Amino acid sequence: MSRESESSEKFIIRLKTYGNSLRLRLISRLSADPLLKGILILGSGTAISQILGIIFIPIITRMYPPAIYGTLAVFSSLISILLVVSTLRYELTIPIAEKDDDAEYLVILSFFILSIITIILFIILALWGNYLAVLFHFEFLAPYYWLFCVGLFGASSYQILTFWALRSKQYILMTRTSISQNICGSVSKIIFGFFSFGSSGLIAGEVIGSWVGIGSLGEKILPKIWRTIHALDVHLVRALAYRYRKFPTYSMPSAFVNVIALQVPTLFLSGLFGFQIVGLFALSSSMLIRPVSFIAGSISEVYTAECADLFRQKSDKLLPLFLDTTKKLFMFGAPVVLAAAIVAPVVFPIIFGSAWKDAGMFVLPLSIFVLSQFVVSSTDRLELYGYNDWSLAWNIGRTLMVLCGFYIASLLQLSPITTIWVFSLLMTLMYVVCYLLNIKAIKRLMKN
Repeated sequence: MSRESESSEKFIIRLKTYGNSLRLRLISRLSADPLLKGILILGSGTAISQILGIIFIPIITRMYPPAIYGTLAVFSSLISILLVVSTLRYELTIPIAEKDDDAEYLVILSFFILSIITIILFIILALWGNYLAVLFHFEFLAPYYWLFCVGLFGASSYQILTFWALRSKQYILMTRTSISQNICGSVSKIIFGFFSFGSSGLIAGEVIGSWVGIGSLGEKILPKIWRTIHALDVHLVRALAYRYRKFPTYSMPSAFVNVIALQVPTLFLSGLFGFQIVGLFALSSSMLIRPVSFIAGSISEVYTAECADLFRQKSDKLLPLFLDTTKKLFMFGAPVVLAAAIVAPVVFPIIFGSAWKDAGMFVLPLSIFVLSQFVVSSTDRLELYGYNDWSLAWNIGRTLMVLCGFYIASLLQLSPITTIWVFSLLMTLMYVVCYLLNIKAIKRLMKN
């Protein structure tokens, strides 16, 4: 055998040895780090789901002009606001309940409250739908007001089932659900667009996506809950509702104020500049968020599960987990968001069509806000630590600042892009405050 062949064979052997060693180290790391394992599983599903969404969006934007796309943004904003009160935030208690039986009862409690809220919403829309349509600029949905009820019930049910899946760490099931949800929702929008259904078709496609998610998650979970209902202990349900009363008392108002702050741009831009600007804003913000949400949603969900475990164990590893996770989020998110802000004005009209060229200009002012939101929102657990009042105070402060910002922009008659700059800087400032509050809360928790 020649020296060259011997050298080549030794190189191949070393390469195989290194590959096996790397594989064993990766397996060992995943076994020892459940957070990393969960992130990889959910992250892969989120990435596939988001990539599919990006593939479908250029088709959707060529079927629906910015003004029609803006109507979906307004609908989604209103659903997001209703979502935080739909269960009085009892779904947040599902992962942290001490016993699985208690968690099942909390799922039932959440669905019961959701059903009552949905019925109330239906009655309100039946009686005052036309007045509210003028107030919130959703005349485009008449006479399909019932889509609000269907959309709310679907989105909230999916949220409840997601928290149950997080408790049992069914990451693979959640990954499959996310993918099927995105595909069905996007395909539905394209089909409705092909038949020129307009705003109602675009919104119906969004609703269909949420209901598909319910089917995927509920296939294994709901039969178990149904059996529990037949032997329901009403007194235990009341006791659990009282035990976790801080969530409707503090978490719900906090989340409501929080979502108002996030949805103010869509609703205010709709009133100030019309659906055309809202559509451009909605596309630019969603396309900026999508690259970082490849991993943000997965980290947030897995972080919740691991954080809940450490919280139940009263572990002193909470602060290192928080600091390490936020650092990794910033290191990942900063280059992705800044790169997107730079190339957006050039690539938007090419990818989405000439009607969307102005949307690329909104990406730069939004990039600062999105980066801060990406880092802080994924790890903000003030409610879990028991500082629900802090979370409420912070959300009230942020909402007031944003409302003041838009009020000043309206008085000064600022342009749409300048208005978005004001909103972005104010939101960034408040997320820095939230980051510091989380550190202080964890330190107090460990000290106590």
